[in-house]
Amino acid sequence: MKKSVWLFLAIALYPLLILIMSLLPTNFMQLGGEKNGLYGLDFFNATLGTQYQFVLPLILMTYFISTMFYEEFASGRLIFFKDINRTKLLNNKLMALITIYTIYFIILFIATELLFFTYLTHFDYAANSFLPQANDVIKEDVLSIVSTILITYISVFFGIMLSMKLSTGFTILGVIFSFIIITISPMVRGLNFFFPNGYIYNNQSLWLNLLIMIVLTIVYCLIFYIISVRTFKKLEY
Repeated sequence: MKKSVWLFLAIALYPLLILIMSLLPTNFMQLGGEKNGLYGLDFFNATLGTQYQFVLPLILMTYFISTMFYEEFASGRLIFFKDINRTKLLNNKLMALITIYTIYFIILFIATELLFFTYLTHFDYAANSFLPQANDVIKEDVLSIVSTILITYISVFFGIMLSMKLSTGFTILGVIFSFIIITISPMVRGLNFFFPNGYIYNNQSLWLNLLIMIVLTIVYCLIFYIISVRTFKKLEY
């Protein structure tokens, strides 16, 4: 488990691949664009979106979830925690998972900005600034970044709920299926209002969109959490 967590956190160093690939005779992962058109916030948004589409971090996190829940009661190891309140036990595991993912995002942000300001700013297409000059671009970047992070946390809670009854493989499939639904939701009329990423290009103000995203996330997480707690309390040793 510890080795898997280190591997998961190592994936956050993904931006360094751009540096490595730029030194090789290949067009793969090569950056370009108009002069001073790329800012630090833009780059982090693009990097976060790319790793999210890879799905690998989400698969690894779902594996952690299944290991901490389904594998414990399926193997009988849950009996070792019989003297601990089930809700408290679930909360401790949940906080550990959220902490790991939060650290992942922090490492990804630091790696992205280090690469941007120490390397990419030497190229014409990169501006030596973190924030874009246009407020609309800042709004879009912020909403995109926040929605990706919030959707990730929703997936964690959803994965925990699934892992109460389903094996590792089915839990991963369930989380990936939900990921696909959420990803395509902005392109489906009516469905776009049900998930945080449906408010990235909304004409409302930045703060109103952020509020709606956060409220939606809290509602989903609360529903999945309540179901998980009730199911976890009923699990037999």
